[in-house]
Amino acid sequence: MNKYLSGVILSIVVGSSLTGYAPVVQAEQTAIVQAPTEVSFQDEQLKKAIQKVLNKNENEVILQKDMEGLTSVNLYGKEIKSLDGLQYASNLKYVSLNHNKIADLSPLSTLTKLKGINLNHNQITSIEALSSLTALEELQLSGNQIDSIEVVKQLPMLRFLEVNDNKITDISALSSAKHLEVLELSNNRIAEVDSIVKLPKLIYLNIANTKISDLSLLKPLSNNLRVLNVSGNQITDLRDLEGMTKLTALYAENNYIKDITPLKKMKNLSSLNLRSNLIYDLDPLRSLTMINNLYLDNNRIWNIDALKNHKFDTHYDTGALLYGLTLKGNYLDLRSTTKSYQLLQKLAGDGHQLNQSKAQRLVIGSTTAYVGESSYKMDTAPFFHNNRTYVPVRFVAERLGAKVTWDKSKQEVMITKENTTIRWGINQKKAIVNGKAVMFDTTPLLKKQRTFVPVRFVSELLATDVEYVPSSRSVLIFEKK
Repeated sequence: MNKYLSGVILSIVVGSSLTGYAPVVQAEQTAIVQAPTEVSFQDEQLKKAIQKVLNKNENEVILQKDMEGLTSVNLYGKEIKSLDGLQYASNLKYVSLNHNKIADLSPLSTLTKLKGINLNHNQITSIEALSSLTALEELQLSGNQIDSIEVVKQLPMLRFLEVNDNKITDISALSSAKHLEVLELSNNRIAEVDSIVKLPKLIYLNIANTKISDLSLLKPLSNNLRVLNVSGNQITDLRDLEGMTKLTALYAENNYIKDITPLKKMKNLSSLNLRSNLIYDLDPLRSLTMINNLYLDNNRIWNIDALKNHKFDTHYDTGALLYGLTLKGNYLDLRSTTKSYQLLQKLAGDGHQLNQSKAQRLVIGSTTAYVGESSYKMDTAPFFHNNRTYVPVRFVAERLGAKVTWDKSKQEVMITKENTTIRWGINQKKAIVNGKAVMFDTTPLLKKQRTFVPVRFVSELLATDVEYVPSSRSVLIFEKK
């Protein structure tokens, strides 16, 4: 065989061999590309939690395609520290990661389909890693160490933001969150709230314990707001809320509110929390019969007649009795024979005689006085003099636990209560309290051989709270709790 022919045959053989080998190489390469990819996790607790979600046992690996199949994951309270590995859940829309030990959010930055994240109660100081999640609608971050919410400017679809219990002072970034409907900011130190009033769709606002006392700033929200929480803010006046007639729930506990007249037109209120204030007159609530949850513990309420036409939502929930009306720590006479007791039973409210204090009620011009619902006859009636309200010192003081004596020769009354001794002479503006002079702008008066003192004296020197009810010309004297 000549060399040429030999070369041709060799070429054919080699060519045939290579042609037959090519598909094998290509197949192996394809197999390598398409081989299942195992996901590795830095945090063993996260791995175990994901295995459980995927119904895998501890020995089974988690593949990338498994992660891609996840759309909603609840990882509550799993002791998770690192989220590394979660970035492969590229189709994730909702994830609950609350009550863990997470600090670094960077593995979430690529999950651009996320609509809702719950990160409450972790160890987060920065949320900048969430800036790329432009589809995010719900974000919960309460109970962390966050001091900035500037990232909100990059989240145009945000409807629900919860950042209670953080270190936030500046909320100006919220002015760009035009779709925000629910905002929770309690237990922060908010410097100003101007940006809140620029949120046209806001229906739920929680600014409890944020040191905000001026409610006039919230007036622009009157048309839309349905739920408002201003608890723990040293508020004394509710007049700036008068226009919020669409409110269905108002939470204003732990303030210094006395007058609730501004609530009188809030016909849509169904839940009202006014615990731990200074409220004594419930008459403004008389026509608000839509209220079925009313919390009035620790006030100065002595009469609940204004509530007689209400119906409250008292019911059992998982075996516990939940009261729709609570009145512990007030001044109600709840002895079993009283009208207040009978009405409270009818309303299925929570209150007990043992946790109520005593209140006196004296009526200008009337010789009938009341301690609770018990009536007493006095020799002379309280009166007005020089724009001052005068009450009989013996009757009032003795029912506050004090001892009263009269020195006729000195024309002086002496009142002793615990470690305090007060001496005050008729027509004298100076009272002597434990040997020290205390000046008043008015004096005690003698009328029909009875000593009368100004109500201010009762308030300041006998350590009581005193209020006047113009509609009934009544002076209310509340003993110290």
